[in-house]
Amino acid sequence: MRLRTFLAAALPLAAAAVLAPAPLAAQSAGNIEFGLFARNHWFGDSYALETKAGPGARLGFFPVRNLEIEASAAWIPTFFSDSSKIFTPGTRMRVLGLFGRLIYNLPLGEHTAFLLGAGASHYRYNESRGNETGPGGLVGFRFGLPGGVSIRVDGTFDYMSSPDSVLTTADKDYHYGAQVGLSWIPGQRGGVSTAAMDSDGDGVPDDRDQCANTPPGTPVNSSGCPRVAAGADTTGRANLNVTQVDSTRIRDSIRVADSVRVADSVRIADSTRVADSTARVAAQRDSLAKARAADSARIAALEDSLRSVRGATARAALRDSLAAARMRDSLRVLIVTPKARLTLQGVNFATNTATLTQSSQFILDEVAKSLQAYPDVKVEVAGHTDNTGPRALNERLSQERADAVANYLAEHGVDRSRMTTKGYAWDQPVASNKTAAGRAKNRRTELRRTD
Repeated sequence: MRLRTFLAAALPLAAAAVLAPAPLAAQSAGNIEFGLFARNHWFGDSYALETKAGPGARLGFFPVRNLEIEASAAWIPTFFSDSSKIFTPGTRMRVLGLFGRLIYNLPLGEHTAFLLGAGASHYRYNESRGNETGPGGLVGFRFGLPGGVSIRVDGTFDYMSSPDSVLTTADKDYHYGAQVGLSWIPGQRGGVSTAAMDSDGDGVPDDRDQCANTPPGTPVNSSGCPRVAAGADTTGRANLNVTQVDSTRIRDSIRVADSVRVADSVRIADSTRVADSTARVAAQRDSLAKARAADSARIAALEDSLRSVRGATARAALRDSLAAARMRDSLRVLIVTPKARLTLQGVNFATNTATLTQSSQFILDEVAKSLQAYPDVKVEVAGHTDNTGPRALNERLSQERADAVANYLAEHGVDRSRMTTKGYAWDQPVASNKTAAGRAKNRRTELRRTD
């Protein structure tokens, strides 16, 4: 009967925790936890002691990531509901519970953790001067709050193989408990995820928003940038309803872009006609240097237009063109530099998936064109994540994202045999994982020259 009562109280709490939308950053080695809680205690059926609640406190230490050594105590004032060997109904009994446990904090996300623990429990019954000790366990959930504070919801059970003979004649029995309280871990940011902040209110979190301060009400894509009008063509140019001055600047920028594309095509064709490999490499370097200089003029023109244009649609189109130009400039460095690495800026995925966003495909189209123009170049596509979540999940996700990029490039004309893929999880960070901005930089895809 006591077990059914305990489960009836604990199961709704567990279900609410599982369905909670906010997922607690992993607890780091060296952290210390302080906490206070209220405990409702169910004594074993043979004890004739009334179920009562009392205060408690805990102190924990994390020797390694997510694993905690915890000591806690609870004060439980109760009384006898039935007569026992020497006590009559109504006799008061003050009980002190002492608990030592090893608890694993399994992160369910950035704000929530599932707790699973085991250890020993000791109860002292002060009126009878009796005591008893036995093994026990704990299951619970941690919900992060700002400032390193978290809510702890725990359920406990203890097996008494040798109950206090003054209190009961049974040779074994069980105690159950339900605890709710607050804990504080100094140095932790708590469960508030800055990754979920949306400063401009466009529905895209700041760590994925590539266009900050978007005007209210502006339709945006998955990267947080204003959507290009439905009439835009494949080069990113749109049917723009802007002033005559803005239209002139955009046309000038597009003319520069077209001239550079023609010049690039001529230079690439000339370089492939060179028979001698040494001469071909020298010609390519010279061609790329000139193309880079031409692209610098185009980038300057686009940046000038971007500062002048006010229409959201026009600015989105210009940003796309500017991102493509900068990517081509970076790709030229990769082409002429052995063992070079290139971070694919703007290549993003839907949260916790290997599905490329629409804006990422626009960038990868430029990558495919450059790799097609230089068939001797071989690359590794490297996927990286931050340190949020389980290790196995990040290893799988980084590999799947690297495969997704390689498959997209192969579908757009790049020979798959020229590309290898590898997921590095969080093993090669380029910034600190302690900040949202740093974690955003660590979630990236790279191209690495392997030839």
